[in-house]
Amino acid sequence: ARFDRYWAGSPPFERIVWEKEADGHQRVARLLAGEVDLVSKVPLPVRSLVAERAQTTLHVAQDSVCVAFLCNAQRGVCADRRVRQALNYALDRERLMRAFVGDDAELLAGPLTRLHLGYDPAVAPYPYDPARAQALLNEAGYGDGMQLVLDIPNTLPDEAPHLAALMADDYRAIGITTAIRTFPDRPAYAEMVKAKQIDDACCFDSSPLSTFRTLREKFHSGIRGPWWQGYANAEVDTLLDQAQRTVDRFVRQQVYRRAYRILHEDAPWIFLYSPSLAWGAGPRAAGLGVSYDAVIQLP
Repeated sequence: ARFDRYWAGSPPFERIVWEKEADGHQRVARLLAGEVDLVSKVPLPVRSLVAERAQTTLHVAQDSVCVAFLCNAQRGVCADRRVRQALNYALDRERLMRAFVGDDAELLAGPLTRLHLGYDPAVAPYPYDPARAQALLNEAGYGDGMQLVLDIPNTLPDEAPHLAALMADDYRAIGITTAIRTFPDRPAYAEMVKAKQIDDACCFDSSPLSTFRTLREKFHSGIRGPWWQGYANAEVDTLLDQAQRTVDRFVRQQVYRRAYRILHEDAPWIFLYSPSLAWGAGPRAAGLGVSYDAVIQLP
């Protein structure tokens, strides 16, 4: 309910009602019918319906989420840097991105998005290069084929089951046989990842906007944070420690960028994409804004 004596002025709405609707297509249908004024997570197939209607507006914002597969760098095939690089070169990321999150998403070159301090725009994503991937596998001793086990949840990211299937197709082309293990219990899946009990790689969505948290929790071998999966590089550890004690923002950014470039080369993850946030607004919500952190900004 509106509080008319708010110090910054009376809010524009008498009241705001939040409703739960799990089905994204149903959310959009209700928006188009004028039953609701604002909906979140507009599904990719129906975004054009919202954008093309004169009465509705599609708001798209860059997200800080990184969709990736965390590689088990402690044991198994992914303990070899060449294998991890091959798994990145072997994927047609453009195809994967278009299939699930559309052209508003961005391909990842490392474990950070352009919203993160330390992201380096000069570092390009791994290109689709099956020949290079095959050469790396040959060099690593897997010229006659390799077995790979991917762990995936059913949700967060919601496209994980279909994503893994398309990845397996690309890997098959370079002699990798992929087994996919699905975990329907998402909280239990997260606990398994935290316990570092994954197979060769696991699908995960890294969400912190904090570069400090993202890199320290996931890649510092001295910290061995909750999402660290065995990756170890003494230079990266030193750079992250240096960044932590660096006050000047520009200098700290340069230190993080050095770590980012090493992480790109070492490929402790299979880097995929960062999706976009999509909201649909009706006429009464036309003045609303949505930021990268999904905060709704009232007019």
